Amino acid sequence: MITVGTVILMAMQKQAIDLKPGMVIDRTCTIRRRTYSLPSGDDAGTTGAIMISGNGIVVDFDGAVLMGTPISALPNERKGTAIVVKGRGITIKNAVIRGYKIGIIARNCPGIKILNCDLSYNWKQHLLSNLEREDLSDWLSYHHNENDEWLRYGCGAYLRKCDGFEVKGMTCTGGQNGLMLMECNKGKVWNCDLSFLSGCGLAMYLSSDNQIMHNKIDWCVRGYSHGVYNRGQDSAGIIIYEQSSRNVFAFNSATHGGDGFFLWAGQSTMDTGQGGCNDNLLYGNDFSGAPANGIEMTFSRNTVVNNLMDECWHGIWGGYSYDSKIIGNCFSTSDEHIAIEHGMNNAISDNLFIGGSIGINLWWDKVSDESWGYPKKRDTRSLNNFIARNSFAGVKVPISLRNTQKTRIEDNLFCDDVNPVAAAGDFASTEFIGNTVHGAVKPLAGIATSQNRWLATDQAPKPQAKWDPFHPVFEASKPYAVAQLKGGMDPFIKPGQIRGRKYILVNEWGPVDFKSPVLWPRGTERKPDSKGQMQEWHKFEIVGPKGAWRVKQMRGIQQVSVEHGQAPGFISILPSRGAATDLFLQLEFTGDAIVTPLGEKIPKGKPYLFSYSEFFAPIDWKVEWFKWDDATDPRKNLDAFEALLKTNPIKRETADRLNYEWGGAIGEGLPGDYFATHAVGEFEVPKGTYVLEFVADDGIRAWLDGKLILDEWHWQPPTPYSRTVELGGKHRIEIQHFEIDGYAALKMSLKPKR
Repeated sequence: MITVGTVILMAMQKQAIDLKPGMVIDRTCTIRRRTYSLPSGDDAGTTGAIMISGNGIVVDFDGAVLMGTPISALPNERKGTAIVVKGRGITIKNAVIRGYKIGIIARNCPGIKILNCDLSYNWKQHLLSNLEREDLSDWLSYHHNENDEWLRYGCGAYLRKCDGFEVKGMTCTGGQNGLMLMECNKGKVWNCDLSFLSGCGLAMYLSSDNQIMHNKIDWCVRGYSHGVYNRGQDSAGIIIYEQSSRNVFAFNSATHGGDGFFLWAGQSTMDTGQGGCNDNLLYGNDFSGAPANGIEMTFSRNTVVNNLMDECWHGIWGGYSYDSKIIGNCFSTSDEHIAIEHGMNNAISDNLFIGGSIGINLWWDKVSDESWGYPKKRDTRSLNNFIARNSFAGVKVPISLRNTQKTRIEDNLFCDDVNPVAAAGDFASTEFIGNTVHGAVKPLAGIATSQNRWLATDQAPKPQAKWDPFHPVFEASKPYAVAQLKGGMDPFIKPGQIRGRKYILVNEWGPVDFKSPVLWPRGTERKPDSKGQMQEWHKFEIVGPKGAWRVKQMRGIQQVSVEHGQAPGFISILPSRGAATDLFLQLEFTGDAIVTPLGEKIPKGKPYLFSYSEFFAPIDWKVEWFKWDDATDPRKNLDAFEALLKTNPIKRETADRLNYEWGGAIGEGLPGDYFATHAVGEFEVPKGTYVLEFVADDGIRAWLDGKLILDEWHWQPPTPYSRTVELGGKHRIEIQHFEIDGYAALKMSLKPKR
């Protein structure tokens, strides 16, 4: 029976309240919809702008916006924690959180629900890699999280020890990481959009028996420049580490990630040989477009069924996998489709392989580092693998075996006139039985063959990559089928939408999200002028929303191919001649509504300016290297160190740019630790305001025209610095640098301040 007191309580619960800094919400309530400026200085998630504490309460933010820093703040300037949660069975709904390092953090909150919250445009790193070259300091590491190390990278939401959780309808874009789960079991993540992040969309550590379904986790990537380098730098759509087992990943679109799916057993397994991230099921997911691996799964036992891996470096990298099943998947146009080193007792069956260099690559090598525990505890031979009922079309080498024994290759279809198996080293007891081979290929020397059919090439079928996540093509997939969740969304990229690795566009802040127009360089083309002389034009693609554009400003450009046009589209420019490159092209866009890279919304029809700039002034560098020791230690004996720089160097070179990074020795027979760099550069630029940018690991000092402008003389990881200066005419810059040990870097560049 509903009493008067119950009615009053219900009315009080529905009454909207305002947020205040440091507020503790301890009862069910609705937040008045408005934008709240609630700064926070806690990047560790201990205290927040507000706290929600209690048991069984529901807090409905009703679209209220929490702003930690202004929308104009650069991504690496966003800071603090928005909401700290304590209690059991708490529900948080409809919150919008912007400008923090951490959006929502909950520890020891079983049964927590985060529903329909938008945690976009929070913190992310300023990347040092660019279109021309990779910077190794951008590599990520998620390998340890016992002490919440992952929080150093920021995230939309972080849950620890929150069994029975539910995260539904969460949106997180424009930051570095989406949702992170630590020691969370028997929960559910569904209908979320965790896309266009520079780290990972979903990360799991010591988290088991969860359902991860119907999520859109696309373009979680860094470390990529199309046609230049494709590293990924350990970014990924989904990361699952350290004894995370029996999870179901179904009907997720995790395309264009550094890896689509990245599974690693964990350090405890590496040390002891025990456990792993085992018995996870990957079903009906799209892991295409990965610069590194569609799926990386290592040192573990898992099942991969009815997934799509198209245009990856490797479709699956399965190093040290054992007892795993790879069934009914579609692989196309990757370099290597399945690569497994040191794999044992794996079943690879009923898959379709189209194009690419190698279909299935199995091998064993001597373990290079015998100090780690795993190979001491486990048999790591490549042994007892089963390859059956797969189809290969257009694959240069369908199956490659090297030092892999007791492989059974049975009832496969090889559609091309190529040798179906390339084998080297020890491939004892390999059997090739009941296969259908098209073409006049040579017999398989050294491999036992029986009951095979050898047919003419013109009789070969032409398999097509028809993949359906919800209705598997291969009968062998059906016993593993996962039921869709009621109300689960279809997250997959539709025909006609942007897709493919050429549209992984990574700038200094991470992946471009196509919500605002961008000018992206697409190489050069040579065209004759009116006199027949060849000129080199620079081509740009205009990517993003639909609309019209016109040239607004340009500098350092002789001519543009067109003055106006439609977006998406193309424009080419003919740069002005000169020793230095100083290009600036600005376009004005009018069209569909857009969202800027910082998260600001621009309504439909309002003009929006976007541009491309490129500046390079060659500097005449003379660079020398020296070996220092305790007597000339730059941290303790500066006078002796400076005297060292006046002696004969161990190496000397000239360059037009200072751009060094070392993961080892600075040259053959030369040191990789305890060395010093002395660089003197001369350059000439037009009068104006410039920014000098430096990256150093470890110590650096710099003088401009004899004046000390940078003094960071200490140990440090790769750290960027900048100095704004007035320049004009000829100048001289001198840099001293020292390296202690480990990774080393020294970089310097200049550009006009715009």
